[in-house]
Amino acid sequence: MKPIIVWLRRDLRVDDNTALYHASKTGAPVLPLFIYDTTLIKRLPSDGAVFDFQAEALRELQQNIASLGGKLLIRHGNVLETHKQIVQDTQPAALYFNRDYEPYATERDARVRTLYESAGIEVKSFKDIVLHEPDELLTGEGKPYVVFTPFANTWKKLPLPSPLGRPAKFSSPHMKTEEIMGAVKLKKKILIPHPVFIGGESEAMKRWKAFLQGRIREYQEGRDLPGVNGTSRMSPYLRFGCISVKRMVDECMKLLESPHRQANAQSASIGKYIDELIWREFYQAVLFHFPRLLESNYRQEFDRLPWKFNEKLFEAWKDGRTGYPLVDAGMRELNQTGWMHNRVRMVVASFLTKDLMHDWRLGEKVFEEKLMDIETASNNGGWQWSASTGVDPRPLRIFNPRRQSERFDPEGKYIKKFVPELQNVPTKFIHAPREMSPTLQAEVACRIGKDYPAPIVNHSEVAAHYKRTFATVKQRAQ
Repeated sequence: MKPIIVWLRRDLRVDDNTALYHASKTGAPVLPLFIYDTTLIKRLPSDGAVFDFQAEALRELQQNIASLGGKLLIRHGNVLETHKQIVQDTQPAALYFNRDYEPYATERDARVRTLYESAGIEVKSFKDIVLHEPDELLTGEGKPYVVFTPFANTWKKLPLPSPLGRPAKFSSPHMKTEEIMGAVKLKKKILIPHPVFIGGESEAMKRWKAFLQGRIREYQEGRDLPGVNGTSRMSPYLRFGCISVKRMVDECMKLLESPHRQANAQSASIGKYIDELIWREFYQAVLFHFPRLLESNYRQEFDRLPWKFNEKLFEAWKDGRTGYPLVDAGMRELNQTGWMHNRVRMVVASFLTKDLMHDWRLGEKVFEEKLMDIETASNNGGWQWSASTGVDPRPLRIFNPRRQSERFDPEGKYIKKFVPELQNVPTKFIHAPREMSPTLQAEVACRIGKDYPAPIVNHSEVAAHYKRTFATVKQRAQ
């Protein structure tokens, strides 16, 4: 009997893996295939820690597929050429895969589909990495949404697909597989010294269950406080598909309907978490409909923004040496762990684009290099939101880093964790250590300009300058 090839990409799990599930139900042999896409690997600037995370996920996937009776086939090379060889070697009955919506993926998948169909081989693709696809969410005029709230309202009106569970047992044809490769074998440098994530389906489920049983009930408040463990930190597992977003939403909905749910505040927190998952699908849809956003502003009138570049300032931002404690803590968290709290991501992005007047694309690339949870659509959408060039009904926001710090890290717990030179600074001055007297600076071993940098810009002055520049550009475009 001819096998079904199940091409795995951003779905490194067996639970609720739509393509794998449906292939297993046919009764035919199933050949799960993962290709190290050399074209994509060369393009990705990601830190080696990301590829080690992927390798951990693949090793567990290999074991889980073996427990179902099958065998994971690993290949390394050009995707189209690899598929040509697979077709020749296996003469498959069909190709199954879960759809991806980012520009590179859609073009790649179209070429692979043509290859199989031109050989008379059936191709089936499935909805899996989102609950509702970009073409399912359109305005009454058939146009894509570019504002989140109406997108979310429409999203919530559509029926929610239920998780499918684990695949049936299946067999795989015997083929020699290549090794699972991490950073060293892929020649990717690891610059993140303390990655905070372990790859794999079991780790994803462990983290998800812990969040669901506790912190999700206080999520609405806790999600904005970087000094507490208030978020789910599930984003790397969603990026690689170590967990199903359908399962996550389904279990959130069940929690909302539970008779043990205690208060409206809990419902609001669970609803807020679902909204964050919808934001992910919103940005997927925006990039799907406007692929040019990878290179250009959504609001094209702001192509005229006079971005500056100062290498000294840019490096200070990257290294967490701006003299603004919350900005510095965020960038150091990123550099040390491969993750950054979402509230702080908005602050550091606003600082780079609004305070330093640097092009958002510079920051987008830094995040792409270091974040272990990076998704192209969310990264692009988030940076354009911060730069006021993207899809946003209220385009001009400038975050005051001191006020953000005072509001969301009032005792400086987060700051002190990642900026140790501020460890002994009194809470009164933790958000603006430059205001300490020289005597106090000496007492707490934090001399501004020596132990910790003075602010590299005056926020009030540069924010006012940005507002004037923004208004001028906007007026000229009208």
